[in-house]
Amino acid sequence: MKTRLLLIIVFFVVFVTYAEFEVYGHGVGSRFDTGFYRIEDETFPKTTVNVGEPFFINGTIVSLVERDIQGKMNVRFDYANNDPWFVSLLKSNFSCIVQDMCTKPILVAHNQNHWYVDIKPKPDRYVLEGNDMISYSIEITALKGGTYHIHTDPDADIESFRYVGPGQTIIVNGSQDITEGELFEFYIPYTIGFVLIMIGLGYGIIFAYRRKQRKRK
Repeated sequence: MKTRLLLIIVFFVVFVTYAEFEVYGHGVGSRFDTGFYRIEDETFPKTTVNVGEPFFINGTIVSLVERDIQGKMNVRFDYANNDPWFVSLLKSNFSCIVQDMCTKPILVAHNQNHWYVDIKPKPDRYVLEGNDMISYSIEITALKGGTYHIHTDPDADIESFRYVGPGQTIIVNGSQDITEGELFEFYIPYTIGFVLIMIGLGYGIIFAYRRKQRKRK
């Protein structure tokens, strides 16, 4: 009974996380196209680039309210390459279980953006005054080949509302080798964790075997 309840809770958390990313990933805020601000006139001059070649996202954030809005310009994207499905499973923190065996693009978390791209937004942080607008330009340099679907994310200081840009698919040609961010923040920690688990299992088996031998004596 406890195991079944735990599985239900885990599934619910994963499903909610996935649903949230799906909404954000398609340019739909929690209040759809109405709310505090919106993105207009967004352009992607390039849709095909090489690894290490910068491209730009340009656009305008328009305020729809009288209050000031503060935020930090960022991007939200999903990414597809030739990673094995179990790597995608771990990178997505298991949220891709509700997809087709984790074969779809990885929905990249904000704190993992630097694994794949280098981002230089102008402005970096902004204050959007009430009923005003500001222009932005985000320089992005892909560190790894693959297919990216990128949305501008103003990351405003409004917990109840999130609105991202319409987005664009960018094809990046070039090496899909492991980046420095992936190496030190993904592969090494998981490898250490796997080794420790194996050592723990080994000690557990030895302990159980010796205990069984003692009982026979």
